Amino acid sequence: MIRLKRFLVTALSLTFCYIMQMVVLPRIPYLIAVPNLLLIEVLSVGFLFGKAYGLAVGVVCGFLMDILGTGTWGFYTLIFAWLGYGNGVLSEKMELELLYVLFLLLILNEGLYHVYVFVFAFLLRRSFSLPVYIRQVVLPEFLLTAVCFIVIYGILIYLSRRWDLKVNKGAVKVVS
Repeated sequence: MIRLKRFLVTALSLTFCYIMQMVVLPRIPYLIAVPNLLLIEVLSVGFLFGKAYGLAVGVVCGFLMDILGTGTWGFYTLIFAWLGYGNGVLSEKMELELLYVLFLLLILNEGLYHVYVFVFAFLLRRSFSLPVYIRQVVLPEFLLTAVCFIVIYGILIYLSRRWDLKVNKGAVKVVS
């Protein structure tokens, strides 16, 4: 029963994040960047439910990003799968009590993601410069992603507690 509940929570949050990131948020004219909600989903699920769930959600999120036509199949699937698995491994090895450690993990995930995208999508084609990429893409996206992370991770923690989903031992224990 717990697996079914975890699957439902993960599927619903993944669907919500995908629709928001790909359909709704890009149509808001005053946003300077679109937050990477799928990265938040991979981080949250991998950290809350372990490396198997993190890997599975990473593959699904990456596949959904690849469907949009990035040019190379598996480009996003590879990075999201690695990030999901890595977050799951970290959650099993760490006993975290403080929320700011999760922000450090978010910074690490966002950094690895953007280094991967910059190197394999832009640098190898010699079509972009690093300072412009950081200023116009990375910083605005990171700020919006950090704000959205608080909301999405809070909802996942709430649902995990409410439905008794048996979160990993290393998951953050939010003090009420």
